[in-house]
Amino acid sequence: MDISTGSVQDRNKLLVLPYDKCTLPFIAHIGAAILGYGIGFGVFWLFYRSTFLASIIAGILVPVAIVLNINLAKKRRLNRLLGQFRSLLESLVVSLQAGSTDLDAFIHALEDMQLMYSEYSDIAKEVHLIVIKFSNRISIGESLMDLADRCGIEDIKLFAAVYQLIEGKGDKTREIVIRTQKILSDKIEIETEIKTLASGALMEINIIAVVPILIVAVMGFMGGDLMSGLFTTAGRVVSTISIMIFVGAYLLGRKLASIKV
Repeated sequence: MDISTGSVQDRNKLLVLPYDKCTLPFIAHIGAAILGYGIGFGVFWLFYRSTFLASIIAGILVPVAIVLNINLAKKRRLNRLLGQFRSLLESLVVSLQAGSTDLDAFIHALEDMQLMYSEYSDIAKEVHLIVIKFSNRISIGESLMDLADRCGIEDIKLFAAVYQLIEGKGDKTREIVIRTQKILSDKIEIETEIKTLASGALMEINIIAVVPILIVAVMGFMGGDLMSGLFTTAGRVVSTISIMIFVGAYLLGRKLASIKV
């Protein structure tokens, strides 16, 4: 099938948006901008009690909120692709153990991916492309390496490198693919468990991040003249320095809680 000459529906089934590009609709950017501005304005108004300063700083934070939302969407997409790739490996192993050829295994896996994740999912499109490329005399190993280069996921790169190395080597191919699948599946499972454990620490960091804001809010509204010194020029300078230190500590805490295998 030629993607350029097929129907619109066929092209949609094969067209995989680049993994380094944003796939969010424009309305999502608007939502992120509004949320970022609202949170920024509220927080900095609590610390500065100046609508002018809070508005300026919140406006500066709008593009930051959009970029963070885009990066988060990319990360979620790659994590989703990794999970789908694990399912692909399991499907391939079942077919290979049943005696299917490499191409038949990918064809059967394509059907499984379309049933599990829909025909428009990234993994279904990628497997569909692998099958189509094979009919155009592009080896499965080359197609897998192309996928690995585009998504940048280390586990997919490892499998693609192994597959490209052993492709066409005879009966050993099936055995090595099965062993590689077992190793990668165990690795992905361990990573998933670690991320689950780390999510608790990340949640604690997020809660800690909210506590100072709540304290300033309560003391500002109920403390009378207790917080009046904070809203002077000198007090705002001290608040700015404190916020910068706090943000740095928050980012450092999230980095330490993000464990990679």
